[in-house]
Amino acid sequence: MYDLFVLGQLMDESMSGYLMRQILQQIVGRQRKISFGMIYPLFKRLNEAGYITLKKEKDSGHKQKIATITNSGRERFLELMQQAVPLNPNVEFTYSVKFRNFHQVDPSVQSQILTDYQNYLLDNQRLLKQQGTDLAKTKISSEDLDNARWVISLEQVKTKAALDWVSQALKKR
Repeated sequence: MYDLFVLGQLMDESMSGYLMRQILQQIVGRQRKISFGMIYPLFKRLNEAGYITLKKEKDSGHKQKIATITNSGRERFLELMQQAVPLNPNVEFTYSVKFRNFHQVDPSVQSQILTDYQNYLLDNQRLLKQQGTDLAKTKISSEDLDNARWVISLEQVKTKAALDWVSQALKKR
């Protein structure tokens, strides 16, 4: 997930780890803390894999490493964009990173990503409905049941909004 983010950012321009961290922190928001202890080892690993090069430069008296994507890194970025998104707690963030990089891929790849996301949302919608049905069979207090249904309804509304969004995006492709 972070490989895709870093390579995607470097597709546009070379940048320092400091700037990369700032951009990533803005994207993930306050829910996650992005540290230099995460960025620089990632840069090192991508460099060792041949996906980026690192060049030390002086800027206003400070040394910084500037990362630049290689041809191999460009190929890896395109592979990652075309890969299915694994079902894990980072699904939404991974799709968000892919959407932010649409300008780097052709419309057929964009459509595939949107279709995959739509299928993920439709699955989620079915699971929420099943969760509501299963919940009614669970022995919990009526207050807990009401609150659980209330929370499920929130997730259903969010999923519906995302489905509407992706449907509009697919129509534009």
